[in-house]
Amino acid sequence: SSPFLSGPFFARAAMAAIFGSIKDKVTSLVGQSAPNGAAVPDDEMDPGAPQHILSKDIVKEGWVTKQSRNIKDWRRRYVILTPDCIATFKDGAQGRNYSLKDATELVFFNSALAVKSAEQETGKDNAFCVQRTKDGRYFYFVAAGQQDKEEWIGAIGKLMVRRTVMMEPEEDCPY
Repeated sequence: SSPFLSGPFFARAAMAAIFGSIKDKVTSLVGQSAPNGAAVPDDEMDPGAPQHILSKDIVKEGWVTKQSRNIKDWRRRYVILTPDCIATFKDGAQGRNYSLKDATELVFFNSALAVKSAEQETGKDNAFCVQRTKDGRYFYFVAAGQQDKEEWIGAIGKLMVRRTVMMEPEEDCPY
């Protein structure tokens, strides 16, 4: 048995890793929590925002594989794209309404985003990522195929451009 895998050195390192992780999680994920562990930081929640996603508000939806937030495992998730957010769920079906409290992950567009292909970063075909620019966090996804990946990137990019245009101050407009 290796001396590094037992004894006081290992115990201190393991405890530091565990408690450091817990401390980081608590300080970065304060805010609304769903029973399944999803958390939305306070600065991302719009208090006036609806707590449900209505089928009429869905821009794109479908199954993708997503890298989990903490363990970094790849899990199959149903992704809903709306003009306000990207939400992931353990299950889903087209034409239904969704409660935000059931989401496994919520990424709101009020924190500026970037979207791009991520095949090299992940080593997976048809991978793409969404980066939250305010904290640099990446959200990695793998689409079912090349066309599906391009559709996701296009839909997210279009919403980002649309929000940027809508949010620019009126005095910049020459008309």
